[in-house]
Amino acid sequence: MREEKMSEDLELRAALARWVAPHAPATLDARLVDSFRAGNRDSLPEPTLSANQEVKTMKQCRTCLEEYADKFVFCPLDGTTLSEERSADEPLVSFTEQSEPASPLPSTAYHLTIIEDAGLVRRLYTELASAARASQLTWPEFKRDPLGFTRRSATAYGAMAWRFFSSPNVAIASLAAMLFMMTAVAGLVWLDHRRAQEARAAAEKQNQDLEYLGLVDIPDEQNTKAGAPGLNKGTGGGSKPRQERPGGGGGGGRNDENPVSKGKLPVADPDVPQVRGPDVKLPPVPNPSLPTPASLDLDKLLAKNDDRPLPYGMPNSTSTTPSNGTGSGGGLGNGTGLGAGSGEGGGYGPGRGGNTGGGDRNMGGGGAGGPDGGTDFNKVFKPNEVEQKARILSKPSPEYTEEARRNQTTGTVVLQMVFSANGTVTGIRTVSGLPFGLTEKAIAAARRIQFSPAMKAGRPVSQYIRVEYNFNIY
Repeated sequence: MREEKMSEDLELRAALARWVAPHAPATLDARLVDSFRAGNRDSLPEPTLSANQEVKTMKQCRTCLEEYADKFVFCPLDGTTLSEERSADEPLVSFTEQSEPASPLPSTAYHLTIIEDAGLVRRLYTELASAARASQLTWPEFKRDPLGFTRRSATAYGAMAWRFFSSPNVAIASLAAMLFMMTAVAGLVWLDHRRAQEARAAAEKQNQDLEYLGLVDIPDEQNTKAGAPGLNKGTGGGSKPRQERPGGGGGGGRNDENPVSKGKLPVADPDVPQVRGPDVKLPPVPNPSLPTPASLDLDKLLAKNDDRPLPYGMPNSTSTTPSNGTGSGGGLGNGTGLGAGSGEGGGYGPGRGGNTGGGDRNMGGGGAGGPDGGTDFNKVFKPNEVEQKARILSKPSPEYTEEARRNQTTGTVVLQMVFSANGTVTGIRTVSGLPFGLTEKAIAAARRIQFSPAMKAGRPVSQYIRVEYNFNIY
């Protein structure tokens, strides 16, 4: 080892010997020597040490005459071994300034340590990269041994996950977060189920019992089914010997402004020609000299004649103002003809050509007949009076007016209406409305509702119903 060091020293010296440094001008050397000799070395004050100075032992290179600290062994410039021996005129010491030591902080002072912290993504990337390096998860390793690469990956990342979750409070925090997420999901499912229940309840509410607001005219021809039509009591259908369902109807009116008033029906006799229609405003004349009574083209077994001295009218009417009704032809009601009701002809009720039962005229048989012991199927029923309530099949949504949108108007419009036996919406009344045209939009949408009529005694009837429209701005 010593021989190798000497050999390197010799090679360094040989290289330095071959190196030719540029020479300084001779005049420069002469000026330096004259300036040094001219100085009064004896007059120089002895170096003294101040409180903030310290003494360092120096070494001098005999080749370049530069001074170096005691820790240097060779000259950094020419490689000459530094010697501790100095001539008489060489400086003995070198003074360096030493800063005053800082006064110690009081015991109550706090030392703030700022630790640089990386972001969450960067730290995660660092951890994954460290685990990959530790397990030699590189692309060449994957190509060389895919199965081994997969096993090492699972082991490395599994160990990293275990170290993470086994840290203090990490497992508790993870379980708490999982419980929170499960609670949030359960809450959302419950809210969705609750909304579905409320929607079903709202749909059912439309078919619940409603407040009765009065009769509404129904310009309907009912599509009747098997049953016992008529105004009398019994299950037959007329004067024919064999059981047969009757058909037909009638109507009338004198174009009055008010609906037909309450009263008794004219005498039913299909064999008596109808000369004139009943006049509600004139009481019947007792014992007339030329009897020309008003009559209905109706089977006697299907009618219930009233001998009381009452004015003519409809037995189911609630109006007390004398009126033949809004129809025409001279009869009673809102239909056409000399009959009574909403049909056409001299009979009674929806239908055409006389008699009763709906549809075209047909004389039935089987004896006296009256629906459900005398029930009037021409009236509007409340939901609790029918056997099968009306069902909404299609409920179009109303439009939202631009004025209501600008004014941020929201709320609910409640409408009372009649689902008539012939499948049309009539008698719409506003229970509670909204401004800026929203009530009108709700009424327009209600007229387009499609439904199946209510049923009573096997035949469709008209029913009151209440419908709500919600206007919301999302």
